Amino acid sequence: MEKIDIQKFREGDENLFREIVNLYGERLYILVFRIVRDMDDAEDIVQETFVRAFVKRKGFRGDASIYTWLVRIAYNLSINLIRKRKPTVELDPRLSSGDNPEQKIEREEIAKRIVEAVKELPLKQRTVFTLRFYEDMPYKKISTVLRCKEGTAKALYHFAIEKMSKKLGDLRKYKE
Repeated sequence: MEKIDIQKFREGDENLFREIVNLYGERLYILVFRIVRDMDDAEDIVQETFVRAFVKRKGFRGDASIYTWLVRIAYNLSINLIRKRKPTVELDPRLSSGDNPEQKIEREEIAKRIVEAVKELPLKQRTVFTLRFYEDMPYKKISTVLRCKEGTAKALYHFAIEKMSKKLGDLRKYKE
């Protein structure tokens, strides 16, 4: 669990808030990027997430962790953006580059296929998949973020994995 002084946070301690931004900024960016699929939009959403968190800090009850609360804000902002426009497909900005050009091309092609498969998932499945697979977030926290039952989060993840497996089944040869 976090060791953040909730009272200091609510009072607007600027040093603590900077610490929170430093602690969670990159994780939120990667998470939001995987949902909205656009680097500029992800950056804007993360900034807006922290602005809203600071403005609404007094309303933070501490029922969930600060990170879970930030994820909820970022998720809502991401959903609002997606409803306004279609997301674009980009590669994950953290993809590593290999020394071998053929391996790099092969990895990029696999990454493109994975991005496309994730993009085709229904929004809630895509979000649960992203939170669980990339963030390793427990189902209980996912259910808090999505405001659903824990069993629903598990089912959404299961269906997302099934769809991804069907779509990417031929990639199993790369594991061998």
